[in-house]
Amino acid sequence: MAPNPSKIAIASTMKHAILVIRARLLWFLEEYSLPNAGDQSFYFFDIDDNLLFLPTRIYLWNAEIKAEKSVSSGEFAAIQNSLGRPGPWQAWSIFDGTFRDFRDDPTLPMEQQTFIRDLGLALNSTISWQGPSWPLLVHAATKGRAVAMVTARGHAPATIEAGLALLVARGLLAAMPPILGIYTVSNSDVRKLLGADDPAMTVPSVKKRAIKHAVGIALERYGRDLPHRFGMSDDDPNNVVLAISAMRDCKVDYPDKRFFVINTNHDEYVKLEIFPMAHPVTGPAEGKTLLADQPATAEPRAQSSGGNASIYVTDIDRAVEFYTTKLGFPLKVRVGTEWAEIDAGKGLVLGIHCARPPETVKAGTRGAINIELAVTRSLDEVVSELKARGVSFKGEILNYPAVRIATVLDPDKNEILLGQVLDTGEEAQPSAS
Repeated sequence: MAPNPSKIAIASTMKHAILVIRARLLWFLEEYSLPNAGDQSFYFFDIDDNLLFLPTRIYLWNAEIKAEKSVSSGEFAAIQNSLGRPGPWQAWSIFDGTFRDFRDDPTLPMEQQTFIRDLGLALNSTISWQGPSWPLLVHAATKGRAVAMVTARGHAPATIEAGLALLVARGLLAAMPPILGIYTVSNSDVRKLLGADDPAMTVPSVKKRAIKHAVGIALERYGRDLPHRFGMSDDDPNNVVLAISAMRDCKVDYPDKRFFVINTNHDEYVKLEIFPMAHPVTGPAEGKTLLADQPATAEPRAQSSGGNASIYVTDIDRAVEFYTTKLGFPLKVRVGTEWAEIDAGKGLVLGIHCARPPETVKAGTRGAINIELAVTRSLDEVVSELKARGVSFKGEILNYPAVRIATVLDPDKNEILLGQVLDTGEEAQPSAS
């Protein structure tokens, strides 16, 4: 049966309304929770799919037919893990020109740069262009709250500022908000400003530096002695993890300030506040373990709770079909082509990973089946604490779209995986039969 367009429109409108209501609740919590004279709320934004939905294209290359193909950012997010793998995207790959529309063209005037062009196209279209954090920017502009833009784009900061000016000129923002900084972290000048000249530094790592830099600028301009509040919104799970890490570092340096991370990934709109470990809200200050059902003890606190038997496979679809259809186990969770959980009964969970040799072993070889423990905090924190206890690790932390993995070595050099899930996926629903 074909979908009813009116129902789709109503659902879309309701979803946007829910996001607006949530955003307004955030304003209330930040602006009216016993403010002190002179203290401020500062708003840090990722742009794409968080602040704005823009029609900027991403380009893929097919070396077999010597042709390129353009996709939207949403399409790219859905297919990027399928590039170069068996299936319809096997022949397609990223190349030097993949993100060219996310950069400036030095031969063009400002009004013709791709960011300004695409913003204009979005504003003139009938499709909703406001991302989940748009109401927060409107609020900041109305209240004169200082903002920072922290984005993976590579435009000159002046180009992004020109885009904000266009929003003001169109009457969509009450005024230009005070700008702490515009951090287009793929721009060479911005990376130099942040001390991130090494091209091997990842986008999330550079974003982390940008967040800390913006906090420093805010304190210089608005005073270090006031209990200011800082919030960063982002839709990318990997960037959210790094934002939490950046805000944690800031909380250590400025314990009298409040730091928030707003995760706008898909339908998950959640605001997280960073607390020091000694704060009563975290549990350990009361002798309790953190996010684990374990009794208080004087022994070192466990860093994981639960886990699964992890199995590397070459094809997630084929593996899920085998374990569910052939072996008859129910599917618990599915995260695209990255991860699936199979309920094998009596508490045993089979975690199905997509193998990525040489980063991982090949499917079907020794080491393709492992014990994986689920960490109860940021994997970086867990690894740091375990190393302080004398625990050995094999290699560095591996980062994937849906999970981060570290490998512990026991006294006999047996390998045990520690996993931090970034995308919990969708729980499988029981059939109606």
